[in-house]
Amino acid sequence: MFIVRILLLIVFSAPLAASPYFMHCYDFGCKSTQELHYSNAQWRQIRAIFEARELDEAQEKQAIRQAVALMERISGELSGTHLDKAGNYPGYELPRQMDCIDESTNTFQYLVALEQLKLLKWHRVDLKQHRIVWFIDHWTATIREIDGNARFAVDSWYRDNGEMPYLQPLADWRRKRDFPAAYNPELASN
Repeated sequence: MFIVRILLLIVFSAPLAASPYFMHCYDFGCKSTQELHYSNAQWRQIRAIFEARELDEAQEKQAIRQAVALMERISGELSGTHLDKAGNYPGYELPRQMDCIDESTNTFQYLVALEQLKLLKWHRVDLKQHRIVWFIDHWTATIREIDGNARFAVDSWYRDNGEMPYLQPLADWRRKRDFPAAYNPELASN
């Protein structure tokens, strides 16, 4: 498994051309993949999230969540995964559904693209991580703060296609703690 992780990092971290493309994963465990290319207009929408104003570290975390949601919507439209439901079971009977392996792989690619397009000033992309709680294995993409080195899970598996992923300190994610409203403001209204 370690060798697979290293190979994925090398493949998905290769220098990007002016218009990065993705090998979009779906059908549980990346059984199916599809090469996706975003239009220049779509890349402008993504860049605008980060370039509209100067962002501090906390604002960049929210921009990352917004960009991943937008990229997931774009990818969903291009690949037919736009009906993907949160988790594994609510949409299991629907075609082109995604599990945490698919979600974390796609989110990792989105984050690498943001980093390589130099849109991230306060964070860098880290390797995907997994946890095992009560014999259940779960994967997530991660980021790391440049100042302070704190690590965060960027977990889109809990949300329907195109909704902002949850953000959580990686240590809390590993313990399967509740997602904090401090990083996920929409939870404060619930």
